[in-house]
Amino acid sequence: MINYKEDKIIDFLEKLSNTDSMPGGGVAASLVGAVGISAALKVCNLSLGKEKYKEHESLIKESIVKLEEYKNLLLQLMDEDAEKFKAMEEVYKMPKATEEEKAKRKKALEEACKICCEVPIKVIAKASSAMSVVVNLVGKTNASAASDLKVGLKLLTTTIYSAWDNIETNLKYIEDEEFKKPLLNIKIQLDDLTKDL
Repeated sequence: MINYKEDKIIDFLEKLSNTDSMPGGGVAASLVGAVGISAALKVCNLSLGKEKYKEHESLIKESIVKLEEYKNLLLQLMDEDAEKFKAMEEVYKMPKATEEEKAKRKKALEEACKICCEVPIKVIAKASSAMSVVVNLVGKTNASAASDLKVGLKLLTTTIYSAWDNIETNLKYIEDEEFKKPLLNIKIQLDDLTKDL
């Protein structure tokens, strides 16, 4: 059973850098998001109980609960991304000697690409929600750790665009316009979300 979040950092990086198909960029994107959220959580925890930020205490506590949830979801999505990629690995095993085999493989590839879009879509949604929480904390948390909050935002931005890159790669092999249409709108929304960061 895949469980990347239990890996030691050095072991995970070794797995990421070798020639196995998994973990790959999608798994790494989710991890980066979880790291970004953790940086923001540090700032929240450094702000709790401080008189200077007492008026924002309720917001900070609520933010911690939400961010912990998003962090855990992103960690789960690391494993889910690897599981979904198994559909692609099955396609790679399919024969392609005859025209009939090529046609069958092409159809299977499109379906596998659709499956491989599922997790990046979730990653974008969770990382975007986390980003909104973090943005709302700017100026309301420990000023001495403001750079950590910025790091959190930058890492979440990286996660979002990395997940989009994975979607875009799969879209090249998908001819189903009804499936593609809502996904193509995601990029516009992403640019709007991150334009001021």
